Amino acid sequence: MSEETPRLRRIGWKDVIQSVFGLVLVVLLISFGLPHLLDTSWAEIGAQLARVRLGTAVAMGALLLAGLFCYTWVVIGSLPGVGHVWALRVNATTATIANLLPLGAAVGVAAAWMMLRSWGFSRSAVSSSFLVTALWNLLARVALPVVGCLVVVAGTVSAPRIVVTGALLAGAVGIAVVVICSLMIFSDRVAGWVGRVLHTVLAPFVRTVRDGRGIDHVVTEQRGRIEQVVRTGWWRMTLGMVGQFVFLFGLYWLAARVVGLDLPVPELICAYAFRQFLTVMAVTPGGLGVTEVGTAGILVLFGGAPGAASATALLYAIYAHLLVVPFGLATLAAWWVRTGRRAAAAGGRSAVDLI
Repeated sequence: MSEETPRLRRIGWKDVIQSVFGLVLVVLLISFGLPHLLDTSWAEIGAQLARVRLGTAVAMGALLLAGLFCYTWVVIGSLPGVGHVWALRVNATTATIANLLPLGAAVGVAAAWMMLRSWGFSRSAVSSSFLVTALWNLLARVALPVVGCLVVVAGTVSAPRIVVTGALLAGAVGIAVVVICSLMIFSDRVAGWVGRVLHTVLAPFVRTVRDGRGIDHVVTEQRGRIEQVVRTGWWRMTLGMVGQFVFLFGLYWLAARVVGLDLPVPELICAYAFRQFLTVMAVTPGGLGVTEVGTAGILVLFGGAPGAASATALLYAIYAHLLVVPFGLATLAAWWVRTGRRAAAAGGRSAVDLI
C-alpha cells in the first residue's frame, strides 16, 4: 500500500464560481426565502429572537462547547496520539475556515493537514484520520434520519403525510448507506464494487487523482488503513459523535424554548434529525440556508408558528456556525505565529495534495 497522499486536482475558476454562487444562495435563502416561504416577516422573527436573555445565551454557549469537546473523541479515535486540546484546536480551525471562506472546506482541510504535520504526525496517519472522520460524520448524519423515522412511525408524533413519507425515505437511505459503508470497510470485494460505481458516476466531474489513477483505486487502496483505524477507535468515535449530537440537540431544544416554539420533544427530535441529514444533501457551504429553510418548514408542518420556527432555525445556526469563529481564528493565529509559517514554507505543497 502506497504511503503517498493522493493528489486532488488544483482549484480553478470553476470551483471559485461554484463557491461564490453557494454563498450568494445562502444569503438569498435566508434573507428572502425564509420569510417568504414560511409566510412570516423579519419583524416577527426579530421579535422572537429578542426574547433571548444573557443567562440563556450563556447556557447555549456551554452546550455548544460541550458538543465541541465531545467531538474531540472522534479525532482521538481516528488519530492515536493526538490530545483533546489539539483535537479541539484543529476542529475549531477547520470549522471556522469552512464557515468564512469560499472553498472553505478545502482550505480548512489544508490548514488541518499542516497543523497536524507540524505536530509530528505522519502523512499516512493524517490522511487516514481525515478519511475515517469524514466517513464517521457521514454515517452519523445519515443514521439520524433512521431515529427520526422511528420517532415518526412508531412513536406518538402526529405528523402530516408528507413528513411521514419523507421520514421513511430518509430512514431507508440512511440504513442503506450505513450498511454499504460498513461492508465496504471490512470487505475488499465490496470496496472494489463501491469504488467502481463512484468512478463511473464521478469520472465526468473529477479528474484522475494521481499518476493516472481513478477514484476506484483510491477507495480500494485506502480501505486497509480505514479498517485498521476503525477496529481500534470505533468506540471512541461513536461515543464522541453520540455525545456531540446529544449536547447539540440540547442546544436546539433550548433555542426552540427561548424563542417561544412550544413543540413536544419528539417533534423537535424529528426536525433536528432532518436538519443533520440536510447538511449532507445540501449544496451550500455547511448546508447554510437550505437547512434553516428546511428545518423551519418541518417545524411549521408539525404545528409551530412560522416566526418562532424561523427564529429557532436561525438561533441554532448562529451558535453552530458563527460562535466557534473567534476561537478558531485565535487558534489559527497562535499556530501560525509559532509554527505555521515554517510549516507552510516546508510543506505547503503537501497541504494542497490532500485526500
